[in-house]
Amino acid sequence: MYTEPLQKATLWLEKGLNDLFSQKYNPFYYHGALPNFFIWALFISGLLLFAYYQPTLATAYASVRYITFELPFGNLFRSIHRYASDGMMIFVMLHMFRVWFTDRYREYRIVPWVTGVVLLIITFTIGLTGYLLIWDQEAVTLANMTFNLVSKTPLIGSAVAEFLIAGKMITDYTLTRMMFLHLGIPLFMMFMLWLHYLRITRPVSEPPLALVVMLSGVLFLFSAAFPVSLQILNANDPLATPSLTSVSSVMNFDLLYAWPQYLAAQQVDPLLVVLLVLAVPVGLLILPYLQKKALRDQFATVVRENCTGCSLCYNDCPYEAIEMVDRGNDGTRFKRLAVVDPGRCANCGLCVGACAFKAIEIPRRETNNVLAEIEAALTTS
Repeated sequence: MYTEPLQKATLWLEKGLNDLFSQKYNPFYYHGALPNFFIWALFISGLLLFAYYQPTLATAYASVRYITFELPFGNLFRSIHRYASDGMMIFVMLHMFRVWFTDRYREYRIVPWVTGVVLLIITFTIGLTGYLLIWDQEAVTLANMTFNLVSKTPLIGSAVAEFLIAGKMITDYTLTRMMFLHLGIPLFMMFMLWLHYLRITRPVSEPPLALVVMLSGVLFLFSAAFPVSLQILNANDPLATPSLTSVSSVMNFDLLYAWPQYLAAQQVDPLLVVLLVLAVPVGLLILPYLQKKALRDQFATVVRENCTGCSLCYNDCPYEAIEMVDRGNDGTRFKRLAVVDPGRCANCGLCVGACAFKAIEIPRRETNNVLAEIEAALTTS
């Protein structure tokens, strides 16, 4: 299988991290929870930045410059905000990559996968709008490149670009729109996170406290040692504002969020860049449907006449695919009956092992056939 080399590499990496951090605090085991740590870091650092930021063409750059050079610890919080956004995207992609090559994105796990793709798009949008809000000459150049790329989108490009710009040209409302997206979309993210966890049994949403403390220290020290920079427009004029038509002579593209603009700067055709941007989420969304559903209609089934309503299968099912319902008047002395939800059943067989009455079966691996295979194996050994 084409994912086997990735799985072997993962096991090698896990072993090395276990030796370094111990199994309990191995960050590789919390690739789905660590983005939540960075969300909190972004929220806390963003509150301070929001308190001093002024979203107008005349004051945006000046307010960021004040935060960077004059506000006590202002640039530290700017750096924490910046590096936390990169850390979040890195672990989001690591999480999605790991889910993919361990084949945990299809069948009954399709809802977490689809919501995860939406969360990836949300994270990308929030990060990109954050870069534009800096509004130095580099950010203005990035904004013009972004709006130009968006306008190349077939059919809807012009309308979407006008929505992002908040009109036909860049005005104060453009920065207001960027701030609205930067602050408003995270509210939608909270809803998508709820949907993401809804179909996951016992989700690990927070890393251990010791790991949180360690990562907080690393984030703080890294931000202090490598503070983010800000383009100086005019050292002699602190009231200088960036030109809306000039192009920055120096562009530092964050390839986690501004890779489409980087491709455009490398003279890649804008339409091709737009199609690539659209192809990534579309490809991820259809990925679960590319492989044949080997388990289609192969969910566990209850043998009604054998079910005693004991709830053993209900208690042991890790996917909450079994519920106990009122049996009704069917001529038996038992009051409850196990019912399987096909949409949640993972075909794992735990319910079959939990049942002492042979009252639940998986069609592809019925108990009698499994027992026959075991007896045959014991006979030949």
